[in-house]
Amino acid sequence: MHNTKEGGRKVQKSKTCYGKTFLEKEDLEETNIKHKIQLEYYTIKETKNEKDKYGIEIIKKEYIPDGINVESSTKDYISSSSQKVIEIINTLKQYKVTPIGLNDVLEDLLKAN
Repeated sequence: MHNTKEGGRKVQKSKTCYGKTFLEKEDLEETNIKHKIQLEYYTIKETKNEKDKYGIEIIKKEYIPDGINVESSTKDYISSSSQKVIEIINTLKQYKVTPIGLNDVLEDLLKAN
C-alpha cells in the first residue's frame, strides 16, 4: 500500500494481482516469437476522501535469452465498483489482452456495459 497526501488529504493506493497467464505457442504463431511471455493482471485501488476508485494494470514479461523485457499499461480510474473491475480483468485474462491493447479493449468493454 502506498500513502500520499494531496491538498492535505490522505490518498491510499494499493495493487492486487488477479491472475497471471502465459501466451502459448498457438498464441504466438503469427508473430514468430519463440520465447515465453507472461501476462499479469492487477487491480489498482485508490482511496481518497473515504471513496474508492479502481483501475487496472497489465504487465507483460518477455523471457528473452539476454534477460526479461517488461512492458506495462495502467488505466487508473475505471469504476468505483471493485466487482465491475474484477469482471473486466477476468475478460482481459480470458482473451490474453496485452498492455498495448488495454486502452482499446477497455473502451470496447465499457461501451458494451
